[in-house]
Order: sequence, then C-alpha cells, then structure tokens
Amino acid sequence: MAKPTLNFNSPVIAHRGASAYAPENTMAAFMKAAQLGIKWVEFDVMLSALEEPVIFHDDILERTTNGRGLINDYPYNYLSTLDAGRWFAPAFSGERIPLLRQLLVFLSEMQMFANVELKCLPGHEESIVKKTVAVVGSVLSKPFPTLLFSSFSFQIMYALRRHLPDALLGLLLEQWEPQWEQHCKDLDCVSIHVDELILTEEKAAKIKAMGKLLFCYTVNNPARAAELYSWGVDAVFSDVPDTILKVGWAR
Repeated sequence: MAKPTLNFNSPVIAHRGASAYAPENTMAAFMKAAQLGIKWVEFDVMLSALEEPVIFHDDILERTTNGRGLINDYPYNYLSTLDAGRWFAPAFSGERIPLLRQLLVFLSEMQMFANVELKCLPGHEESIVKKTVAVVGSVLSKPFPTLLFSSFSFQIMYALRRHLPDALLGLLLEQWEPQWEQHCKDLDCVSIHVDELILTEEKAAKIKAMGKLLFCYTVNNPARAAELYSWGVDAVFSDVPDTILKVGWAR
C-alpha cells in the first residue's frame, strides 16, 4: 500500500481544539473549532488503567478535572464521570474526557483533519501505540490520510513507524535534539513541529530546504504568527485559531 500524501493547505491548527474558547481536549473545544471553520485540530492521547485511549494532556487529573491522581490509575468508566469543563467556566460544567474513538467519529463526520500527539508514562510506549492503532483502524480506513501522528517520545515514534509503516509522522521538538535530522530521516517524517521559542529564520530555512512541512507551537500573537509565516512556516498551532487564521490567509 502506498504511503498517503499530506494534502496540507491550512495555516493554523487548533491546539487541543479551540482551547481559548472551550475547555481543552473536550468535545466542546473540537466542536467550537468546527464552528469557526478550522479544518485541522491537535489533540493528546493518553491511556486509562484498562488501556483505553482517551483524549487528555496531563499525567495527572487535577488541572482540568475534578479528579485526583494519575489518569492511568483509573478505568474509563470512572474517568467518564469526571467534570472536565467546570475548571474553564461554569457554562461548561459536565464536559467529559472523550474517548479517542468518539473524537475520531466526530472528525470523520465533520471532514476534519488531526495531529494526534501520543503521550504516556514511561514503560507504556508500545501499549499506547498498539491501542491507538487498533482504535484508529476500527474507525477509519487505511492508510489514514486525515491523521498526522507525533510524540515527544522517540520510543513512541519508532513504535508508530513499526506498527504503521505507511503513517504520516511529524517530528515534535521542544529543543534541538543532537540527532534531530537523522531521526527525521529514519522515521521518514513529512513535517517538523517546533516550539516557536527556539525557531530562528535560519533554522526555518534549513527545514524548508529539507522539503518538510514546518509547524510551530503554540502561537497566539498575530504579529508573531505573521513573522513565522514570513520565514516559511506552513502552519502554527493556536488556542485562538480564528484570529491566527486571518493572519495566515493574509500572508
């Protein structure tokens, strides 16, 4: 089976959904992104105690729910009872932690695309890849051209390439790893995702010369977005995707 190509034409990716307007990584945030006309979203996948892939960013529950402790200490039948919205605003009380399956069905129905970032505690790298691949395969048709996978964990990235040889992968960097170019080559990444704080115009030119898409996170300032676009950045992750979208289309 031929590897899919990434038909990417969006200057902005909604970071954990439209997370300035609704609680991050909840269905409300992804629905808001859809309402704003955003075609690309980013979200995080973690595992529950029974290894169900769920949409959640942190290892611990406290910041964005009324629960306590590590997310992978609890099965989803408990996690699904937690309030994942009230911390953001009372109007979102009752928002729940979504299952990966639930979100994929929604994105498919809305004809939206996603950057899927996999996260886990040490020792669960193989499990999160296997479980994610199983869920994705049960919802979408291979070779999953609407999904771009990434992770800060190189163990996860190489496991993704083993289990999904045709997957679209993006190299995710918060610092310039010594072997980042070799990892990009070995993993056959189609894109490189860089913290905007470490990107320079020279580094941007180097990445573009490699023939890779270049994304930056997390950019909420329109002036900074305009500067990054002028360097050749293809898209930025943003909590205010509607605001940044206007800058992107105007470049």
